[in-house]
Amino acid sequence: MLQGAIPMFMICPFHRMILCLLTRTGVPLVAILIFSASSVFAFQSFEEFSRSKNHKYNVDVVLFTNPETAKPGEGFDLYLDIKLSRGWHLYALEPQGRDKTLATQIQFNENVFQPEGRWLEPKPVIILDGALNRVVKVHENAVRFSRRLSVPDHLKSGAYPISGAIEFRACDNKICSLPRKVGFKAQFRVLAGHEAF
Repeated sequence: MLQGAIPMFMICPFHRMILCLLTRTGVPLVAILIFSASSVFAFQSFEEFSRSKNHKYNVDVVLFTNPETAKPGEGFDLYLDIKLSRGWHLYALEPQGRDKTLATQIQFNENVFQPEGRWLEPKPVIILDGALNRVVKVHENAVRFSRRLSVPDHLKSGAYPISGAIEFRACDNKICSLPRKVGFKAQFRVLAGHEAF
């Protein structure tokens, strides 16, 4: 085996087939190995990625509101804090060109509160992503997303759940995971008109 060559078992069946076809037609072996290496290591399934020992990747998702309580007819801000391991990033909420799968997405489960506007994000950083070999908009290490919600006028006092999920890809400029979905959940307390905060 050539020095630096990739063992055949590490090459997916599709690329093995291409490798066999190209070697039969006389395409130089060095070019094939470079092609295969870039294809094999750029993306992994999340399960493969999680079992891999060559990464140190964690994500923390925290949901909180400001204020912590409100009365019917009032509004509050919902914040979603995402913290990644140092050196990792996730993509911005806005689409990245024609590839819609790169954008981070946040979904609500059905709840009693009414969303106002859209999710807001801080200004993304523009980088050359080595895993994708293209310029993209990302949030590095940590980011806070926010959205305004309002309490319906008819809602009775009590604690109500807010839940949903954020779907994203995490990358470190060498490899990217496939999209990962992480749920979030919180309780928000609605006060009766006569209750004080």
